[in-house]
Amino acid sequence: MISKKLILLFAVVLYSQCVWASSDNYCSPTWTLVRRGYDRCNNLPILTPGNDTRINLKLLMVDVGLGTLQAAQVSKEDSAFGYGKVPFSLEFFENSIFSARNNAAYPTPENNAVSYGIANRCSSNEGGKSDFIAAVEQSRTLSAAERKLLIDARKKLTPGCTAGTTPSPSGGDTHDDDAGSAAYTQFMGYLHGAAAFYEGRYDAAATAFAKLHRCDQPWLKEAAQYMAGRTELNRAQQQAFDEYGFPQLDKTDKKVLLAAESQLASYLQAYPAGQYAASARGLLRRVYWLSNQPQKLADEYAWLLHHLESPQSNLSAGELALEADSKLLATATPEQLKNPLLLATLDLSLMRDNGSSGAKKLSFADLEKQQPLFVGHTALYGYLLAVHQLYVQNDAVSALKRLSDNIPAHMTYLDFSRLVLRGQALEASGDYPGARSLWRALLQAARQPLQNETMQLALALNYEYSKQPALAFAPDSPVTEPAIRTVLLRNSISAAVLRQIARSKTNAEQERQNALYTLLYKDLLQGQYQDYLQDYGLLPADAAKYNRQDSGLEYGATSHLALFTWTGKKTGDSYSCSSTVEIAKKLAKNPKDPVGLLCLGDFVNANDLASGPDLSNVTKPRKSGLQDAVLGTAPSRFPGNLFSRGEGYKTVIADAGATPDQKAYALYRLIQCYATSGYNHCGGKNVEPAERKAWFRALKSRYAGSVWAQSLKYYW
Repeated sequence: MISKKLILLFAVVLYSQCVWASSDNYCSPTWTLVRRGYDRCNNLPILTPGNDTRINLKLLMVDVGLGTLQAAQVSKEDSAFGYGKVPFSLEFFENSIFSARNNAAYPTPENNAVSYGIANRCSSNEGGKSDFIAAVEQSRTLSAAERKLLIDARKKLTPGCTAGTTPSPSGGDTHDDDAGSAAYTQFMGYLHGAAAFYEGRYDAAATAFAKLHRCDQPWLKEAAQYMAGRTELNRAQQQAFDEYGFPQLDKTDKKVLLAAESQLASYLQAYPAGQYAASARGLLRRVYWLSNQPQKLADEYAWLLHHLESPQSNLSAGELALEADSKLLATATPEQLKNPLLLATLDLSLMRDNGSSGAKKLSFADLEKQQPLFVGHTALYGYLLAVHQLYVQNDAVSALKRLSDNIPAHMTYLDFSRLVLRGQALEASGDYPGARSLWRALLQAARQPLQNETMQLALALNYEYSKQPALAFAPDSPVTEPAIRTVLLRNSISAAVLRQIARSKTNAEQERQNALYTLLYKDLLQGQYQDYLQDYGLLPADAAKYNRQDSGLEYGATSHLALFTWTGKKTGDSYSCSSTVEIAKKLAKNPKDPVGLLCLGDFVNANDLASGPDLSNVTKPRKSGLQDAVLGTAPSRFPGNLFSRGEGYKTVIADAGATPDQKAYALYRLIQCYATSGYNHCGGKNVEPAERKAWFRALKSRYAGSVWAQSLKYYW
């Protein structure tokens, strides 16, 4: 239920989670700068092991001018799941943050950068048709009648990429393919080869294209040589993908792949700036991938990183990162890479807690051996060494010695990453004041997209874990991002600061409402009943109109202040309660008052609020430090523990002064806590079915005359 989402935030369920529903993937943010393990839902504009490899590679590409970032506005849907500008999901980064130069060079379906599977080779039919017709029209050796016949035949070639679906190139015409000029015969021979290619008759296609190797028509000669390579590649990969499009590289025909490699290389040697040079080079990458030649493949991606504008490039920077990630980095080892950007991206993934694709963590000794490969990239190499020392070795002192505190006038994302890592090392060593000074300096110097927002998160974390979260709400606070402030407000600050914000005339209205909602919620549900009675007076006279059920989840939403105007009317379970003020009055006098506990339980239940945590497995409080600093998870500065319906009912049952009806209703509700799945949704200590059975028997025997005993048929 939606109301429970809010209290989950109070209960500090702020860790990343992916919930798969149907084909949709939903994420929520984890408010930390530390990424030890991979999490596609939580990425940062810094080079860190936990980022998706595509994001790390693109950050490095931005630094060398191959792309840009923008601080895009968070979508309403992402905002509803708790996101601010940082962290961000992989999908949001790809769709809204990163932009790259596009290259309009000739693409081919077989070199689809987005998919592993075999794209439909017939999708190149329209482009091939235009090229063929243009070549026919430009030929000086064809008669007008021959041109018309050839163009008509090409237009009638409508491939379906299955045997028997492509009509004869002559289109049923009675004209003899050989009854014409030599040029006409050559063009018609090419059409026969194209038809065979699209039908998957690769022997016939190869034969037809081979006959044109020495023809005197320039376009035919070039196109035939190019198509000869495509033919062998398609022949080789016929069994390389399963029915869902996933690769089965052990089923490729390696001998035919070598033939495809030879044909495509020959084409590029003959036509380095040819019409199909970009496509041919892309197909060569596919050959290297399918034939498991990672070093050749790595060399191609390294070449592309320096030649994206070349006539032989058919990828944009974004497509390059995606393809390199899926076809190279997912399985490569550091020994197979020579390019510093690709190697650094792989190294970072190999420093994760879970490695990359189950791989063993990169050792510091192996990282040191890579130094010769980073000539000209010494800053990047030094950064990788420091990341290893801090993230893998947990050696903040050594990392600090390696990390300069110099803040350049224009910070690249590598510069920014270095300085963030230095701040993390300072905090890991306990120097929160030193880190805070660095964060503030970086806030002043941050110019590139998302750097400022990242520093606001860093500063908010510093405030919280140095036990000064109220500093984020000081009048001159640089922490202005609403999402970050909201996380602190809901989870970390004291009642006094919440009260101050709620009364403020300078804070934004939504934040004042949020503070009041949080204050009243925690007053009532964390046992501060006398404070609730006083703070209730801060509710506006028209509080009943603020009735949004998604309160607080979306940062622009109106807080659900109407919750506290609950009147306690008789429920469907025949138990009457009074208002929240009357409940608080009873519990302020006696925290174990049976009516107060039962009615507070009904308030929680009727409004679908979450009860206190399951106490069966008590977790240890989170510590501060590099590995554990998550915004909103430091020990709360608000007194009391979240009310548990289950424990409240048990208190009433054990109270010798409680009336029979009160005990009967408490038993009834306690048994219902496990309906209908046996899962405890009332909080408190979980109990076994045998004890639930005893409750049921007590209700049915001692309180048999109650409406609750008569209505309840089962226990769970």
